[in-house]
Amino acid sequence: MQRREFVGSAALLLASAGMTRIALARDLAAHSVQLQTLGTAAVRVEKGALAELGKSLHGDLLLEGMPGYDSARYVWNAAIDRRPALIARCADTHDIVRAVQFAERYNALVSVRAGGHNSAGFAVCDSGLTIDLTRMRQVAVDAQQRTATVDGGATFADYDAATHNFGLASTGPVVSMVGVGGYTLGGGMGWLHRKLGLACDLLVSAEVITADGRVVQASEREAPDLFWAIRGGGGNFGVVSSFKFRVAPVSSVLAGLIFHPLEELPRIAALLRDFNAAAPDEVCVWLMMRKVPASSALPRELHGRPVAVLGVCYAGTTERGEQVLQPLRQFGRPLLDQVKPRAYADWQHALDPAWGNGFGNRWTGHYLAELTDASAQTLMEHVSNVSSPFTDVKVISLGGAVARVSDDETACGQRRSGYALAIQTRWQNPRQSREHMEWSRALFDAMKSHGTGKVYVNFVADEGEERVKAAYSRRTFARLRAVKKAYDPLNRFRMNQNIRPA
Repeated sequence: MQRREFVGSAALLLASAGMTRIALARDLAAHSVQLQTLGTAAVRVEKGALAELGKSLHGDLLLEGMPGYDSARYVWNAAIDRRPALIARCADTHDIVRAVQFAERYNALVSVRAGGHNSAGFAVCDSGLTIDLTRMRQVAVDAQQRTATVDGGATFADYDAATHNFGLASTGPVVSMVGVGGYTLGGGMGWLHRKLGLACDLLVSAEVITADGRVVQASEREAPDLFWAIRGGGGNFGVVSSFKFRVAPVSSVLAGLIFHPLEELPRIAALLRDFNAAAPDEVCVWLMMRKVPASSALPRELHGRPVAVLGVCYAGTTERGEQVLQPLRQFGRPLLDQVKPRAYADWQHALDPAWGNGFGNRWTGHYLAELTDASAQTLMEHVSNVSSPFTDVKVISLGGAVARVSDDETACGQRRSGYALAIQTRWQNPRQSREHMEWSRALFDAMKSHGTGKVYVNFVADEGEERVKAAYSRRTFARLRAVKKAYDPLNRFRMNQNIRPA
């Protein structure tokens, strides 16, 4: 394209954007809304106040009926269907501050959308104000300092692509569409947590907008109480507009899935116990139980078959990885072995096809001290009768760097547990929701006796305060309530796994 053509196109785009903002401003000037407060009543926000807020934002303010409203309120879990009165699509920190100040002025119910991937759907609220960060997705990597700074609305697809360009990485989830924000604030388990620690362990600092609209830099030196709390305490303490992580050299990994018949699960559990007892930090194994998805990447004859899958990732040299993974790869008669050297960023996308939009989802789980024969038998019996071909149950190996952080160093505790269990129930037909929820509850109840009584907060469904308490020790929960009182005394940020102020 010639320069004048490029300039002309840019001018048209800018003019179009300007016209869109003018049209939106006209819409705001013509409307008033009923806004849900933190109490039982709603408050009317007159059109002048809406127009004022809309004009003050660098991003957009959306009301129901406006272009973009419906797409902005939909989240990954299709079972969630909420309608905010207002959606502030923030472009920067300034916009977040203005949205929070507006919420304070009207005592409004607030939700915060980052990746929108939490299965409980806390990213959107009915009749309140949703602060949407999905436009804020920039990532800046400092290869010399080995840090990466990322906006609060970015997903790990954004983050991993940027860090991989420098041969660097930090712990991220096992699917790339997950938001950096909610994942990190809850702790952050992934393929690299045994080598590098949880995502929250790698956090250097964060920019947090608190409930009164202040911009606070949280780190070990600045606001250390807040910094401690956001590393595991979830989104209770403010809106995190950016995160700064330590990153490490991780470019390629030896990784893949090893499929076995589900009936082999008790033997595989015993194998995994023995393997993990001496496994180096560079390797992490996730045991997955489900029916084989109807994917073109998998042999047709396996589609729909119940399987136990060893998901393995070795983050070190391929030669050493081949030696370390040998016991897992030579066990039994695998139906399929997909382990091979890969770019880490590619491995982060490998499970994406099974976790796209348009499905109902419910996640819950337990921490397990050990993966016993009895717990494996219980898992096998329930998964063999799984109600949905899209449901996935995972047992995640912990230990390594995770266990070397003291329980008091971050709000994310339970670090001496051997495994985390995730029951990730997923279905396509909304009319069958009850059937799948009942299956989920039955497995959850059956695994209680095998658990520690504790749970990873990112695997808690919308189950109430007692279940949130189960994510923390009594001492940690009391400390979190004190920090909540200091930064959000009115509990404005309650659309989360909520911790009420002391």
